[in-house]
Amino acid sequence: MRPLAGLLARAGRAYDTAPVPLRGAEPRGDGVNRGTPVLVASCLAFAAESFAPERAPAQVTLTPRVIQIDKVKCAELQTVSDQKLDRLLVYFNGYVDGMRRHTVWDERQVGELIDRAINYCKADPNETLLSAFTRAAR
Repeated sequence: MRPLAGLLARAGRAYDTAPVPLRGAEPRGDGVNRGTPVLVASCLAFAAESFAPERAPAQVTLTPRVIQIDKVKCAELQTVSDQKLDRLLVYFNGYVDGMRRHTVWDERQVGELIDRAINYCKADPNETLLSAFTRAAR
């Protein structure tokens, strides 16, 4: 009877697990893939750039004011910046809606109310903005 080790040794050829270079490529010697760390670093750099937050354009800083809303005249709407005008109109609309206990915001109705208030202001620039909004809400 033959020894078991002898059978296994003759049954198949020994396999060499060293990497085989591609055709035309020069053998590197140690078989280590040196491109992997570079590929990983490139992917990480790309991902970091892709997911970085976008830079916001320079914002205009507004000087905060404290105003008495019953003293703001319609004529002042002509002297404020567009951004401040939008803020004032939104604030006054919210104030009037709060006084009327409105809990639903309807974009169409709000737009119409603001348009009416602005028309009242154009008709009488000495009127207060609060008065124009109150009249427009009726």
